[in-house]
Amino acid sequence: MTFDLPQLLWLLALLPLAVVALVIWAHQRGRRRRAYADPELLGTALRDATPRQTRGLLILQVAALGLLLLGAAQPVARLRLPPNQAAGMIALVTSRSMRADDLRPTRLAAAEDVIQQFLRLAPASTHIGFLTFSDRAAVMVAPTTDRRAVLSALERVKPAQATSLSGALVSAVRALPGRATAQPPPELEMTPSGTSAAAPQGPFPPGAVLLLSDGISNRGGSPLIAARFASMYDVKVYAVALGREGGAVSRIEGQMVFVPFDSQGLQRLSQLTGGGFLATPEPGALQGIFRTLGTAIRWASTALTLSAPLAGLAALLLIVGGALGFAWHRRIP
Repeated sequence: MTFDLPQLLWLLALLPLAVVALVIWAHQRGRRRRAYADPELLGTALRDATPRQTRGLLILQVAALGLLLLGAAQPVARLRLPPNQAAGMIALVTSRSMRADDLRPTRLAAAEDVIQQFLRLAPASTHIGFLTFSDRAAVMVAPTTDRRAVLSALERVKPAQATSLSGALVSAVRALPGRATAQPPPELEMTPSGTSAAAPQGPFPPGAVLLLSDGISNRGGSPLIAARFASMYDVKVYAVALGREGGAVSRIEGQMVFVPFDSQGLQRLSQLTGGGFLATPEPGALQGIFRTLGTAIRWASTALTLSAPLAGLAALLLIVGGALGFAWHRRIP
């Protein structure tokens, strides 16, 4: 146990003085009662406290005072508590294809609805992060329980160029707890030259990636290799298809363009990691992510301030002392 204000511990020296003061006050009250009360009525009006009862009440009062004085120094205890280590990353593609209108009003708007629904369904204790990707990935929000931070980042999303699914998966895996130093295979061209991918050092907390994409990747390495990399680090990929089978012709930036779509590629990614494929994400399907994601209970050292609990315990002792004093001799000490 440590103290934020150790200089106030000297207040505990007041306890012996308080004990002396309480004893003197009890004796004086007894003498005053015998001096001024009618001896014939004394036993009827007031009950005499036995020495044991007097000591019990004194102990309760002194203990309450001691707890209050100890709490003034703001003690802090480090306890081993089990926090929820489960985390997920939302990976949203922001290529120009997201402006296609085969999903109303656009693919990007449909993806935003899915993300908002996902955040509403997620348990409050689950850490969720957010990244966007086009030709490269950018972690907008690290895994956190602050849902407002994710929603705020979602409002700033703007379509960009190209798409790299492999970059998105690697960045999402590295953003999850316990995987910051994960090295992807050299085939993905994301490992510095002269180095090799290190073997995973597990076990890892449960992790998942909610991948929102049309399945097209025209930058970076193979998405299948990136999926195997995610699987090595115990990360499940849940793919949400954004588009219609066969692709679509849409007006983007004033031009009619064909926007492709590949749901089979997304299904393959999810299968390699033991995740799932959501063609039409409904509440029940999104809740299934958390049934498989689960929670990891890991003991961690947590600082707990004890001032409030000590004050509450002191108040309880005073209440008990008052109740006993009234029951024993019809007065509150």
